Amino acid sequence: MDSNVETIALIRHGRSIANDDNDVYKMMPDHVIPLARPDDDPDAHRAGLRLRALALDPARTCSWRSPYVRCVQTEALVMRAALGDAFAGVLRRDSFLLREQEFGDWDGLDEAEMAAFAPAQFARRTRMSDHHGRFYFRYPCGESRADVVQRLALFMAKLHRSQFRHHLIFLHGVTQRAFRMAWFNRSVEWFEDEPNPANASVLLIARGTSGRWEERYAD
Repeated sequence: MDSNVETIALIRHGRSIANDDNDVYKMMPDHVIPLARPDDDPDAHRAGLRLRALALDPARTCSWRSPYVRCVQTEALVMRAALGDAFAGVLRRDSFLLREQEFGDWDGLDEAEMAAFAPAQFARRTRMSDHHGRFYFRYPCGESRADVVQRLALFMAKLHRSQFRHHLIFLHGVTQRAFRMAWFNRSVEWFEDEPNPANASVLLIARGTSGRWEERYAD
């Protein structure tokens, strides 16, 4: 079956309170961590203006989001700036496949705390860091980066089955890289070398003049 996809925009959530204070992860479940400025995040507003410049048809656009609070809030801010009242005409969908990587029992711990909490497992993770082996390390009761890429590949199947031409996807730093790795069939080395995107950044994926998929960050 041919895909209808023409444009994909990957929008990382705006700056959260955990981005400002990593200790927040020790006090709050990851999925309820909010934006630092949930009502007027300036970066999210600029992301909305970048999407507005694309002039996408709302009737042919689907907005997807991670159900984590900071992504839900980011979508509201970005889409308000991008479409105004026309946002009501865009189909909106949550997908748990877009959630951030789950760090399980080590969630919120820094390197020293991980080593103290589970020294044998942390030593294994350290050994696997050589030659990009960390990509395959599954956190206790959590996920590996390979797991995240696999579930993003499952999410991509939803896009290809969709009737919509344009897809706006509100997600997290690791999941943004995982999507790109799966979409472009990139290597583990690429994933490990690629930094997380900036908060509220907009990465566009579309066909280039050669007919091949290309990506660029929206200015």
